[in-house]
Amino acid sequence: MNWKKPFIASIISLTFMAVLAMGCNKADDTPAPQPTGPQLTETPKVSYVGDNSCKACHTETYDSTIHTKHYDAFKPLADFPLDKPLGEVTIFDAANKDKPTSTTLDLSKAKIFGVMMNDYIIAEIPKEAGFTQQYYRVGALKKTNDKWSVESPKQADIDNDGKNDWTAESFTCGACHAPGIETGSPSYGVSCESCHGPGGNHVSATDKKGTMSPEVAKTSCNTCHESNPSKDDQGNYTANTHYGTRNYFASKHAQSSQLNQCLTCHTTHKANTNGSLLPTDNPTDNCVKCHAGKTFDLDKLMWKNPTDERGHFTRDHSFGAMKYEDLQDDPATKPIEIKNPTFIELIKKQLPEVAK
Repeated sequence: MNWKKPFIASIISLTFMAVLAMGCNKADDTPAPQPTGPQLTETPKVSYVGDNSCKACHTETYDSTIHTKHYDAFKPLADFPLDKPLGEVTIFDAANKDKPTSTTLDLSKAKIFGVMMNDYIIAEIPKEAGFTQQYYRVGALKKTNDKWSVESPKQADIDNDGKNDWTAESFTCGACHAPGIETGSPSYGVSCESCHGPGGNHVSATDKKGTMSPEVAKTSCNTCHESNPSKDDQGNYTANTHYGTRNYFASKHAQSSQLNQCLTCHTTHKANTNGSLLPTDNPTDNCVKCHAGKTFDLDKLMWKNPTDERGHFTRDHSFGAMKYEDLQDDPATKPIEIKNPTFIELIKKQLPEVAK
């Protein structure tokens, strides 16, 4: 038997493996190559600081803003003297359509943010209650003489026992009436940061230049005051009747290149004696600045929504281009339908995205 050949082969194999291992160990000591492509960086977290931080430097502007209807849209509950102390209520989740869900809520201990539009008490429902949402309208205020009583936001028999229950109603209107709640701002209502964006970086910056963009505030009106109509599930065009500047797109103002949109007629911070963001107490005095020598009847130029239950919806801003009686709307429906072929063609031309 020739044992030398296998033995020599084994020696060669072991030598090769040792060299390979030495090479690997040497490679481990070599610093890993650094990536040369674009690096992922952590996006800095924006922070909301509240109106008091803005007031420190912008006192005059703040003192003007607190007299506007924007500022008045959300107030602390302490501004409303109650006829009796808050207590416990058995409250049902009106947003849960699948099954009746209730909890015992002690309103005196609940996290109450404040009162929206002098009407609804807004509070957080604890997670352990098993409700479908986090924030609700948990009560409604009713004034008698100089005191306020707290009632259920709506009367509904949720558990089908023949009796009306105290309900927690959805807080779907918070994004515009109390945006600070959802953003975690110290100021719950319509605040400086609702229009200008979070001010944390601006407040902490040594050089304030460029930390707050004027363009953000200029375009922020449309966040809550969208003027364009929409299309419902049946394909009907409907005028924006809840929070918008209804039908502004149809006006000559909107189509003029000479105007600064909302800020041509409206002020930004200072309200008139009626709390409106207008430079004059009489709105028609504002019109004659550009339309000298003319008289205006705003009840004809800017019609009101005839289906509005509360009377706070914004007047039509087409300024006579679209009269309510010409829209061929069905007054029995809540939305204002636009059935007039001429206006439908105008929507298709001016707002192709809506017409899709």
